[in-house]
Amino acid sequence: ELLPRLAMLRHLGCRILVGVSRKGFIGKLAAAPDPLHRLPGSIAAGLWAIQQGATILRVHDVPATVQALKVWRGIGAIG
Repeated sequence: ELLPRLAMLRHLGCRILVGVSRKGFIGKLAAAPDPLHRLPGSIAAGLWAIQQGATILRVHDVPATVQALKVWRGIGAIG
């Protein structure tokens, strides 16, 4: 319930930590019942959370998430 409304929390003036890594909602949305098969969905949800104002991501797959963030930010810097 909070994730779709994350942008509303930006106005509180504090850092926002989001932990979406391998969560059940990703399994439901992506038809991935096994948490070990939810990395792409976890990265997508994390990038979305950053875009909505999250400042900290709690993740299981640090190297993959860091790479995704670097590419995502790099693409933004190009355009």
